[in-house]
Amino acid sequence: MKKSFSNKKLTWILVFVFILISFFPLFAFLGTSTLRTWDESRVATSSYEMTHTKNPLIVTFDYQPDHWSVKPPLAIWIQALSIKAFGVNETAVRLPSAIAIMLLGIVIILLTGVLKKPFLGFYAATILICSKGILYYHTGRSADYDALLCLFMISYLLLFFVYTETKEKKYYKLFFIALILATLTKGVQALLPLPIIPLYVIFRKQFIALLKERSTYIGIGLFVLFVGGYYIARELMYSGYLKAVYQNELGGRVGTVIEGHEGGLDYYYLELKNNYFTYFIYLLPIAFLFNLFIKDKQARRLSIYSMSAATFIFIIITIAKTKIPWYNAPLLPLFGLVIGTTFYIIHNFLMGFSKRIPFISGLILIAYLLVFFTPYNDIVRHVHAPKEHPDYHPYYSRLEMMKNLAKKDIVVNDTIVYINQDNMQDFMFYYYAMNEKGVACIKKNKEDLKVGETVQVNEPRTEEEIKEKFEYEELFCHIQSKIIRLTKLKENQENK
Repeated sequence: MKKSFSNKKLTWILVFVFILISFFPLFAFLGTSTLRTWDESRVATSSYEMTHTKNPLIVTFDYQPDHWSVKPPLAIWIQALSIKAFGVNETAVRLPSAIAIMLLGIVIILLTGVLKKPFLGFYAATILICSKGILYYHTGRSADYDALLCLFMISYLLLFFVYTETKEKKYYKLFFIALILATLTKGVQALLPLPIIPLYVIFRKQFIALLKERSTYIGIGLFVLFVGGYYIARELMYSGYLKAVYQNELGGRVGTVIEGHEGGLDYYYLELKNNYFTYFIYLLPIAFLFNLFIKDKQARRLSIYSMSAATFIFIIITIAKTKIPWYNAPLLPLFGLVIGTTFYIIHNFLMGFSKRIPFISGLILIAYLLVFFTPYNDIVRHVHAPKEHPDYHPYYSRLEMMKNLAKKDIVVNDTIVYINQDNMQDFMFYYYAMNEKGVACIKKNKEDLKVGETVQVNEPRTEEEIKEKFEYEELFCHIQSKIIRLTKLKENQENK
């Protein structure tokens, strides 16, 4: 890189390059696949309902206060705004997550640029965008909480580190803002690495100075005001919310297995190795040990700080009885900073030969492409042609059919009945999308079905129960899901 490039200019060039390389993996074909079961479907449904309830404090599902997902509402607010802007579709609810991961990469580059190490941030951001755990499921391209959590959690950790290095108060103030936003995104989970901060300032012999800093108390006060104020206000609006928070976010998940999410002590390591950080997992210990002996003290401190925060999170989620794969997600950018530090040191070492080897920058570029080509190519191929596991085809056929109904690719002139027992949680977003597009549909229990009604049936068990009671004609079929018209009661039902 030419010496005429100032640090600021170089930082923004690397930000621009990162935007270019991350745009396709994050945004291409974002609305192609149907919403995934459980979290994504439910969060999207709650976001749609918030556009109608006009109540920013209470998250609902089926227009009832939601005690299953008790996270604060920041992600819901943002998705609701996206639905308002872009309509009731998959792209609208996933877009905030994709933007959050892009912003995370940009923040990493900008904040390491403050330390005059933008290449460190660029390498870390590239590792982030090449990590399967960020792009494959539940985070960067999914309408869940975790992409926003990663953005704000890693931002507050990095902002605090930059403050300890520069003593510029604006970064300390921004740290508290990011901390508040992280907690309003996913509650208690956002605070997992927070204990590292007092330990780190003690290690850096800055603890007393921090206690004397006026901004410390203003920041703590604002945190209590916004975060504590939200939890108290929601409890006051309807009793039982704080109890649900304790059961779902604190004692419940830590001390017991919730909804069958269990695993051994090696659960998260195996997820990192096999699914989340596959290409870089073995580089991590080598990079960390390497960084302990580098001459650049600031880079060494950043590596130790990042690895300590990641280790603390890893220990807490491993101890907890409830094991869920995407709890690994915040580890990936922290691991990326550790490995990115090593790449940065090697980069600088090679650039030291620039006078003797004029084309050294070209060699570094070739090395960069060789290291990242395979993981990046895998991400691009997955985004361009995602492969649904064959076992899931029957299940998601229900949502594909509803999506086609909303787009008018399938036309049914009757009101379509949806059965509450057919896992209402997953189909509610598409139910609302159909209503928005003028496709008449209602919800009913199986016991209330009547002759003449048109029903979408999704579960084989439900179809068998209907077959025992009614004769019907099949109007449309897609894998497992069917639209049928109930023509008459069976004789044994008429005599009842």
